[in-house]
Amino acid sequence: MPSVLITGAGKRLGRAFALGFARNGWDVIVHYNSSRDGALKTVEEIKALGRNAIAVIADVADKKELQRAFEKGADKCGIPDCVVSNAGVLPMRSGLQEISAALWQNTFDINVTSHLYLAQIYDDALKSFKKESGRFVTLASLGGREIWKERIPYNTSKAATIQLSKALARELAPRVAVNCVCPGAILVAGEPNANEKMMVPADRIPMQRYGTAEDVFDAVYFFATCSPYITAQTLTVDGGYHDGR
Repeated sequence: MPSVLITGAGKRLGRAFALGFARNGWDVIVHYNSSRDGALKTVEEIKALGRNAIAVIADVADKKELQRAFEKGADKCGIPDCVVSNAGVLPMRSGLQEISAALWQNTFDINVTSHLYLAQIYDDALKSFKKESGRFVTLASLGGREIWKERIPYNTSKAATIQLSKALARELAPRVAVNCVCPGAILVAGEPNANEKMMVPADRIPMQRYGTAEDVFDAVYFFATCSPYITAQTLTVDGGYHDGR
């Protein structure tokens, strides 16, 4: 059976991705950092679906921790057929003069450098175990294609993720197909963000609603299972908002 590693899978979109893959017959390596309870619950639900799963902890900004988590997951579920590099942060709004060096660095460490580290680890594993192919999916954001007020670190880091994904696709071809998914305004059922004010009214979205975790999963799963000839692509899941306006 195929297996997938998903970072940030203890909550929100990552958790939905993990359950979505499991429902489609995949074994799942559930990575988390601070969301231990959510990760363990996700593992229980995946096992209830009849699939193998394991929770692994790591700070994605620390390559050594990521390496250990990857190896622990691979021991349980095998070298992943697909890696979904989903973990990320959305810093608080900050004006230009409020952006500290620490805020900037932390945002890039988690939102950009973690993808690079994970791609390096995955590439090494594929070569070491002579696995012929793999898939690597990054999560960016509509914020990587637009400029939002007082979101300089976030906008810039997500734009960098899009460009990094294209660079990785070139570097890892032909063994690994690398693609990027950019969610727009998404409501995740049962999560705190579901009650927060969204950045855009739903009636300004051509599809007249906010997106769901399942909408984003469809894009991720497409890249996990489509022809490997589809690589270096970016798919925005925003109900047509960005291009429609």
